[in-house]
Amino acid sequence: LGVDLFSQYVWRGFALSRNSVVFQPSLTFGYKGFSANVWGNFDTSQSNPFVGTSRQAKWNETDFTFGYSRDLYTGTAIKSISANIGVIYYALDSVNNPQGDSFEIYYGLAADVNWFKLAVTANQEVLHYPGWWLTFGISRVFELPFKIQDNSNVSVELGHNFIFLFSRDQVAYPNLSTSNPVEAFSGPLAGQFYATLNVPVHKYVTISPKIGFWYAAGGNATTLLGASSWDSQHNHVYGGVNVTFAY
Repeated sequence: LGVDLFSQYVWRGFALSRNSVVFQPSLTFGYKGFSANVWGNFDTSQSNPFVGTSRQAKWNETDFTFGYSRDLYTGTAIKSISANIGVIYYALDSVNNPQGDSFEIYYGLAADVNWFKLAVTANQEVLHYPGWWLTFGISRVFELPFKIQDNSNVSVELGHNFIFLFSRDQVAYPNLSTSNPVEAFSGPLAGQFYATLNVPVHKYVTISPKIGFWYAAGGNATTLLGASSWDSQHNHVYGGVNVTFAY
C-alpha cells in the first residue's frame, strides 16, 4: 500500500496536470507471480486547458492492472531473466478524455545483470486509442553505507526510460509535422531520467523522495508533447515523495 505526492502528473512524457500537486495512491496484491493493482490520480487543483475546466480538486483517473511474472533463467553473470504479461484498464475522466477509457495488453522482459537492470515492455492499446508503446529501461540500485531500521540499508535508485509510440489514432496522437495532419504519430517519443532515495523507517514502511526529468525525443515528438501537455511544455521536471507500507 503506497501513496505518491508529486508536483506534477506526467504520463509517458505528457503532462496531465498544471500548476498543482497530485496524490497518487496505489494498492497491490501479489501471490506466486500473479499480481493485481489499483492506482489512482487525485489532482488538488485540476486545470485542463483543452476542455476549459476551472480549477478544482478532482479524482480524474483510476487504473486497474492484472499481471503475471515468471523467472526464465537464474545464474551468476546474469542473475535472472524474467518475463511478464498482463492487462491495464484506464478508467478516465470523461471530460478530460471524451474518446473514452483505455485498455492495454502488455508484454515484457527484464534482466538483472548484477551491475544494473534492463527491461523492455510493449503495451498494445486495444480499446479507443489504437497503437503500440515500446519502453526500454535501465536502472541501478546503490546501497549507501549506513542503516536506518532493522539493519536495512538506505539505497539510491538511478534510472532512465525511453519510449517509442507507434500510434494508429491521428486524433489522440497526430503527426504535427504539417499544418493539416492526416496521419498518426510514429517513432521515438520521450525519455525519462529519475532518482529515488529509499529510506526504510520501519520494518514495513519505506519513505522515498523522488525527482525526475522527462524530455522530448526531438522533431515531431517535441511538437506533439508540447501541443498535448496541459502546461504546453515538451520537457518536465517533477519531484515528490512516496510512502509505502509492504509486507
